[in-house]
Amino acid sequence: MKVITRAILTLAVMMIVSGCGGNPPGEIQSPVRMAGQHQGYDDLVALFGDPHVHTVLSDGDESPDFALRYARDVMDFDWGVVTDHAESLEEEDFVALDYYRSLPAKYDDPGNFCVLFGYEWTSNTYVHRNIYSLDSTTPMLSRMPDAYPHPDDLWGALEGYDVITVPHHPMMASTELWWHYTNPGVETSVEFYSKWGLSLHNDNDRPITPHRKPENGVFTALVQPGARYGMIAGTDTHMTRPGSRLEESRQLNALTYSQPGLTGVWATEHTREAIYYAMKNRHTYGTTGTKMILRFSVNDYIMGSEFTTSELPEIYIQAESDVPIVRVAVIKIEGVSIDEIKVWEPDTTVFEVSYVDSEFIDAAAYMVMVELGNTDMALSSPVWVNELKTGSQAPI
Repeated sequence: MKVITRAILTLAVMMIVSGCGGNPPGEIQSPVRMAGQHQGYDDLVALFGDPHVHTVLSDGDESPDFALRYARDVMDFDWGVVTDHAESLEEEDFVALDYYRSLPAKYDDPGNFCVLFGYEWTSNTYVHRNIYSLDSTTPMLSRMPDAYPHPDDLWGALEGYDVITVPHHPMMASTELWWHYTNPGVETSVEFYSKWGLSLHNDNDRPITPHRKPENGVFTALVQPGARYGMIAGTDTHMTRPGSRLEESRQLNALTYSQPGLTGVWATEHTREAIYYAMKNRHTYGTTGTKMILRFSVNDYIMGSEFTTSELPEIYIQAESDVPIVRVAVIKIEGVSIDEIKVWEPDTTVFEVSYVDSEFIDAAAYMVMVELGNTDMALSSPVWVNELKTGSQAPI
């Protein structure tokens, strides 16, 4: 896979009104000890799950119980969540809704398998968004015209609740540009991949089909001033089989793109609280199906962090996979350009390297893409680096 070229990206950005990314959010506080921005990976654990699953309560094939048992017992995932469409859930009776809200408590087993509460707000105008929370009483809001049709309506109704909202299928054709509407601290991640395809840029090897809007690509969103998005991937299964490589019964293009989407979170412990706040702090990476370990840091700041420095960025990468690693690329976001600045082709199952960006000027973000011999890939959340100017003070 090739990163979008400078010329194509610059042209796309010139077509778009910039400056809509919001201010960089600070580190989110939580009731559990969080991964600090400068502590590295030594006391963190990588936990895998599929954050995008549909059941018979909306447009899936099986029950929510089936979904969570499949994730736990068949796929051996560390965590799970059901994300049925709110538009369908509104039509269910109170018994069904109470059942849906009871799932996290029913299946949550710290240290073994953890469960978040979730659902999907489905808008073809502003793109779909999944909502995640630790609170199963979080309002379930639809995009129906007489309900919450605009992202601002959604966020306004969720004010006071601790939630994460995540755009998915972001490159699918929509009337509006999803990244024009932001809520820093709430919308902290984007789903760059599902069985519908990749949504990074218009030259994806596995693009969203059949209709897509190039300006809605994740890379275009990342170059907007102040944009801060972590990377996650989900299967968006409608067969209610999280992480499955089976051909989907309700997605025609999944007959070609059978790879699922998984998210790895770097959490302080195997609890639903630690998983949730790791997602909220962007300590995540997505893969197209293969569980692999990816450690990526810049000057010891882990993926999803932002920091200020007077030193050149030193990038550290450690990747481990049962499938041979055939390509590793450092991606640099600088201004309106995104470029691969360093590439390795190791053809090994364990890869470790350090690399110093001697071309760093004053502000940049870095990501790592890992490609495997079975055509799967992984993409890290960025690390944002700002230069410490003369006479300024480093953050405490």
